[in-house]
Amino acid sequence: MDWEKVLSRLSVPGITLLLVGAVLCAQATRLCRFVLRDRGERAVLPVKIVGLVMALLGAMILLDVFPGL
Repeated sequence: MDWEKVLSRLSVPGITLLLVGAVLCAQATRLCRFVLRDRGERAVLPVKIVGLVMALLGAMILLDVFPGL
């Protein structure tokens, strides 16, 4: 398998969205506590949902659902 051809087809926006979304989903509790201090507990679920949507959008870009991105 020629890895240069595989890596050349990957999309930078897709990888970025996928990684940022995965980090938001996995570390939502820590991020909310760090950023919002006392009100962080209420924001965990919305941050996880936003991270999931970002990760799904990044995966869809990587799978060429949106041609040209």
